Amino acid sequence: MKAIYYYIILVLYLISYPLYTQNVTVNSISLSGNKQSRASIIYRELTFATGDTLPSADFRRQLEISRQNIFNTLLFNYVYVSDTVRDHGAVDVYIKVEERWYIWPVVDLVFEDRNISTWIRHPDWSRFSLGAGVNIENMRGLNENMNINARIGYQRGLSFSYSDISLDKNRRHLLGLSGGYNRLHNLAYMTENNQPVYVTTEGRAIRERYSAGIHYSFRPQIRERQTARLSYEHVTIDDTLLHLNPDYWGSTQTQRHTLNARYSYASDYRDSYAYPLSGTLWKITASAVAALDGHLLSGDLYPEIATYWPLSRRWFYAGSLGAKLSISNCEAYIAKRALGYDNYYLRGYEDYVMDGEYFVLFKNTLRFLVMPTQTYEIKWLSTLDKFNKIHFTIYANLFVDCGYSYNRHATRHNDLQNLFLYSGGGGFDLVTYYDIVLRVDYSINRKREGGFYITLITPFF
Repeated sequence: MKAIYYYIILVLYLISYPLYTQNVTVNSISLSGNKQSRASIIYRELTFATGDTLPSADFRRQLEISRQNIFNTLLFNYVYVSDTVRDHGAVDVYIKVEERWYIWPVVDLVFEDRNISTWIRHPDWSRFSLGAGVNIENMRGLNENMNINARIGYQRGLSFSYSDISLDKNRRHLLGLSGGYNRLHNLAYMTENNQPVYVTTEGRAIRERYSAGIHYSFRPQIRERQTARLSYEHVTIDDTLLHLNPDYWGSTQTQRHTLNARYSYASDYRDSYAYPLSGTLWKITASAVAALDGHLLSGDLYPEIATYWPLSRRWFYAGSLGAKLSISNCEAYIAKRALGYDNYYLRGYEDYVMDGEYFVLFKNTLRFLVMPTQTYEIKWLSTLDKFNKIHFTIYANLFVDCGYSYNRHATRHNDLQNLFLYSGGGGFDLVTYYDIVLRVDYSINRKREGGFYITLITPFF
């Protein structure tokens, strides 16, 4: 009897299986709301095309992935994707987008410290820059970007860039150009007590730099990109730097011509680039700097992985692991940027830097959705349709970070080098439109120092 029972179950399963694996065929794709953006830019992000046949169960997933892809172009504030089922498994897909504002006058006050919190603790009005210029996104409706900027104050100079110029209709091959002039009167020349030490020169530049570069990107898949950059720099420094730190840049000369090469590969399957809650990012970056006088030849390798897991409807985990491997033919301060620079920092150590040839950094965050996304329409901005709809989402978080940097020539005045570091804390994240994230955290580090830190992530600064 058991054999007959299992046989009946198997027959029923085989009969019902096609019902659950029913296919759908994309009959049409309709697009609306793209007043400036060309349709080809949006269609490039879809994982399906008109005429494709997909299993019905997978089709829903592809709709959501395609919506994420379109949103991650950073061209639209809102993206809506829906469908209508017709006879015989045919579906019509409807895509509606709400475009962002693309021409931004750049008038910004930039604090040159590593973060706002550091500057607030040690305010120095000589260490800020006032910039003015224009940033034009989505040039020609092709997601090309141009930036022209002039800066006065702590930094003075001009810069120009034109990026993501498409070389083919499928936007798999992209070109970028950049150039600039930069003049500084205040510069860090060494690290002491785990903090950069600055020198200021009155009436003359401490460093003057001219640069020009070109970069090429290859995007064979929607979520994968390879980028190669090559640039040339002519740098002149004041001899004060070499008197204060003979190992500043590995040479006794005050002028240098360098070639800089950089290659990166990224596989980015996160649901959102601005504030991801699910998915994985793999990235590896290799860079090399060669002084034409032969005094400096250095190379860096940065492997990174970040993963995001939705644990439930309101709980989320975010973790990242990054490292740096470095080689150099000389002892040079400028070639030892490790923890505390750029985005490689431990929360709770924002006031410090840890120089070295190598580092590893592990960050963990547990997020809780406090306030789901709320969308509001601002009536008095009704004539500005790219600004009158705003959304907010609030998350609470708990975090634990740990890291280690190794410096072959560490000194006792920099006791955070060659030491296992850790920190923990919590805070709140406010996520809103135009990829703006405001973070307020309280953290405690290994030195038992606690404090509040404010981080503002925005494409405008």
